[in-house]
Amino acid sequence: MKRSLLALFVLLLLAGVGALVWMSDTTSIGHRVTYSDGTTLTLKKVTYGTEHRYRGSGLWQRMISLLPRQYALKFASRRNVLTTARPSVAFWFERHGKVPAACDLVLCDTSGYGVSGDYVMMRLSPPDELMEGWAFEFWPRRGRTFTLRVYEPVRQRGEATLIGEFTVRNPTPGNYPVWAAQPLPLTAHVEDLSVTLLDLVAGVGPGSYNTQPASNPLRAMTRADFRVERDGRTTKEWGIASVESSDATGNWISRHWGTGQDEDRQIAELQPHPWPSEPAWKLRAGFSQRSNFVASELWTVRGVPLSEPDSVQGTALQTNLQGARLEYTGLARRPGLGGSHHFNFRVSPYRPDFCLTLAQAVDDQGREAKVGDWWQGLRECAFSVDAEPGAQRLDLTVALHRTRYVEFLTRPRLISTNGLAPP
Repeated sequence: MKRSLLALFVLLLLAGVGALVWMSDTTSIGHRVTYSDGTTLTLKKVTYGTEHRYRGSGLWQRMISLLPRQYALKFASRRNVLTTARPSVAFWFERHGKVPAACDLVLCDTSGYGVSGDYVMMRLSPPDELMEGWAFEFWPRRGRTFTLRVYEPVRQRGEATLIGEFTVRNPTPGNYPVWAAQPLPLTAHVEDLSVTLLDLVAGVGPGSYNTQPASNPLRAMTRADFRVERDGRTTKEWGIASVESSDATGNWISRHWGTGQDEDRQIAELQPHPWPSEPAWKLRAGFSQRSNFVASELWTVRGVPLSEPDSVQGTALQTNLQGARLEYTGLARRPGLGGSHHFNFRVSPYRPDFCLTLAQAVDDQGREAKVGDWWQGLRECAFSVDAEPGAQRLDLTVALHRTRYVEFLTRPRLISTNGLAPP
């Protein structure tokens, strides 16, 4: 028992010394920024990994936090754990006052360029209810430190004010590879498709047609312009299904903000994205068909009611298509999806290289309904439809079809540094 207590004391002492070194090196721990309404945000801790914990204010929690990770986990509580799918950096803040409606944090590299978006956030339960954690799976990884800036949105649409910044220690500094960018335009071929990356522009504002500098880093995006050809001719039958961006330091971002079309160009808006100071980005873009599907890709669910209490009569609610089980799972509204009616489907097992499209919706009077936006998760899909007046039921035809992928290694041109000095 004495030996165990002595060993624990030594561990705590060594960990305490290490913590002091960390605190002296991470200069912004304990710093505070203040919003215009008096709300304050104080950075208390930065953690790294896939499971993040804030140890709390009690004596026992503070003692555990001084132990090496392998020992601290044995005593750690399973409550208030912020988890991410990939290793991430989590910022733990103590907030007094109003909680923001959206992320107001911007991660800046040594050049001052800021990237925002795509985070996991959690507020702790009592007695630490003033604490909140913000985890990001991307950050500037080449430098020893990087900067976290805080912006306050103002009433004027799209404007924001920089109210302060924190300097934080990079948990993964190192000598990373340097990718060599290829000049644009670049063309890649997949089967009978030819995809050309015409332009890649960082620092633009939102809106697929916008090539003007963003008003602030919270709105800054990167615009990628593609031209898609089939058998040598520009086609609009194929559209952007996904865009992944990555860099040589290990940042990998699997989402894009939105898509659009401008004459013969397919446009993707990326937010977040890697930092333009990187020598090169790798873009992996997926393109899926929009129309003219073959019979082996199609399934029609007949007599789908437009009112929830009714049932689908005389029709199968599932089928086998393209080696997967496809199910119609009913009417259920999906937050953020427009349209009058939302129809939900499930694909099992998950087919990452396939896309589900609502090809047609015809009502019980033979009229074609307007197909609107859609949402797609790993296995679940939802489609919005605006039916004609008087319609009671719809025949829904969906297509499960394969996505084709191309890759490009290039560097964006920069039209906005978006780096502003703090007040």
